[in-house]
Amino acid sequence: MLALPLHEFDQTPAGWRSLDAEGCEAVGADAIARYRVVNHEALAGEDLGALIWHEGQLRAAAGQTEAAIALMLEGRDRESEGDRLYADATIAFLRHDREALLAARERLLALPQPEWFAAAVERYKITYPDHPLPTWPLNRDKVEGFIACFDRPYREAYGCDAQGNVK
Repeated sequence: MLALPLHEFDQTPAGWRSLDAEGCEAVGADAIARYRVVNHEALAGEDLGALIWHEGQLRAAAGQTEAAIALMLEGRDRESEGDRLYADATIAFLRHDREALLAARERLLALPQPEWFAAAVERYKITYPDHPLPTWPLNRDKVEGFIACFDRPYREAYGCDAQGNVK
């Protein structure tokens, strides 16, 4: 697994996602951390934002909150404005800061839809015909779930909808 190219390791079931099961979050996070160490030279210059984010998500699900926040902050400034706001909302949730979470949601909802989004949705529809279509702003559903399930653990809240139902 550690010898896989970055995309395969991070985005396919051949990589860390094969370890993403309830109770195994720390194992998955450790696999990502190990992958980054083992492949450090090969990854030089690569955009590691998604990989670091996924390790942070797994650490959050494992209850390793401070480590999760540190990872999420590590790549935050390299991301798009929408992704930064999603990171802000996630970090606010992990810090149990409802006021900051609500403020991040308001800033996320205020983002204008970019011109490229409609074409991206059309491509997504063709590529993933059995998946729900993305809506703007991206990750709004996750942020709404964090608000609705504010007092629940991250792994559960990540799967909540805006009404507090776990998907």
